[in-house]
Amino acid sequence: MRNFYFIAFYDWLMLRANKMLLSCFALLALFVAFAFWTGQQRVAFHQTTLAKVKATEKKLFAEKRQLVADLEQSGQPFTGNSHRNPTEPNGAANSAANRYFSLAPTPLAVVAVGQSDLRAYYYKFGLHKKQALYHGEEIENASILYNGHFDLAFVITFLLPLLIIALSFNVVASEKERGTLPLILAGTTPLRSVALNKFVFRFGVLSIFFSGLVLSGLALAGISIGQEAAGIAALLGVTTAYAAFWFGLSFGVNSQGRGSGFNAAVLVGVWLALLVVLPALLSVAANAYYPMPSRVELIAETREASEEAKKNGAQILAQYFEDHPELAAQGSKPVDTKNFAANSLMVNLEVEKAIRPLEEKFEVQKDKQARLVAQWRFVSPAIFVQQMLENIAATGDAHYLDFEQQMLNAHAKYRAFFTQKIIKQEKMRAADYDLVPQSQYTHSPGLVRATRAGFWDILWLLGAGFIAIIWGLLQVAPQKMAEPRWIEA
Repeated sequence: MRNFYFIAFYDWLMLRANKMLLSCFALLALFVAFAFWTGQQRVAFHQTTLAKVKATEKKLFAEKRQLVADLEQSGQPFTGNSHRNPTEPNGAANSAANRYFSLAPTPLAVVAVGQSDLRAYYYKFGLHKKQALYHGEEIENASILYNGHFDLAFVITFLLPLLIIALSFNVVASEKERGTLPLILAGTTPLRSVALNKFVFRFGVLSIFFSGLVLSGLALAGISIGQEAAGIAALLGVTTAYAAFWFGLSFGVNSQGRGSGFNAAVLVGVWLALLVVLPALLSVAANAYYPMPSRVELIAETREASEEAKKNGAQILAQYFEDHPELAAQGSKPVDTKNFAANSLMVNLEVEKAIRPLEEKFEVQKDKQARLVAQWRFVSPAIFVQQMLENIAATGDAHYLDFEQQMLNAHAKYRAFFTQKIIKQEKMRAADYDLVPQSQYTHSPGLVRATRAGFWDILWLLGAGFIAIIWGLLQVAPQKMAEPRWIEA
């Protein structure tokens, strides 16, 4: 331990003298500060948007409820646009009683943008087809392809390894190039111990400094460290393990005894391979092995099904009454099978039913692609580190898939409420506006388990870094140039 203190002290003096440590820390602080700023801006935008959405929904329901109550009291019919008639269930569902289903950002959403810039975080419910819920977020839509954001996840995944390389690529080579290596070999401490202690010192200093930056950034962003202790601990654990992996890799390269230029070239090449080339190849392989069905076919199928359903709207509605006789029995009031609202509703349901097989093909292929990436994620630590950070921030694929599934279930309940009223040809009363189904997203327990399961990936990182260190220790010559001797008087 005493040797470590001496080695760390002199390494500190050397780093401070050549400004390397100061430069790396200044860049890291700048990157982290900008990442937190951009993350906070995006989260604030989402929160502001959702607040406006909730206010709009509340105001709309209050106005339409009051309007219907006034019409009921006066006995006068609605004289405005018939398609926006709040006393008719069809008009209410499409313009007067729209519910919103939203995904509020978690406190740690500032860490990673994830899928939040690709997928909708709120949906407006109506009687339209389920496919209309997705707005511009169509499958493989080139207009919303992910371009990347400068968030903390990007800093950790891509920039932190580069700073580690800059801080460690010449730990051993610099001693040789400065001519101080013979002095080290002449001492009583083996070269392998000197090199390893230097790496441990630099790893510790960088980890402590980065953790301080993250905690400071979270505190300045208004995030309670105590309430989010579990997520923050996971964030720091992922980062520390990732840094240990890169320091271990750098130690293995340094142990070859080559020059600084060689070490830098190899480490940057490994960075390119692990973080750029291999993930790209895995993505290409997933698309090649499990290609997505043609979107043109999906659009054509939807149009054909819609046209066919419109031609047979009355027959479809009549068949629906045969399947649901309890809805057709309305006393002396006959059911109008030519009712526009009912026909339109049945057309939408029929279109959904017709294109469901093609939708399932998309879902199956998408699931196969995700499984392939999950199976081969160990070829690049960047893949599962990014996934872990997105899970911590609750902005990853798993969270948005869960959100969309809950949204579809909520929309089905919403539409079922109005479907019965349309089929029964009932009017919307003021009291009915309080009965319109309203749902909120809740995080599923399975997502917590998935986040915990990701820590096996972190163990893989630590194991890979440890293997690189052991391999490096075996490469460094263990002998010393001189052994301590007693000097006889």
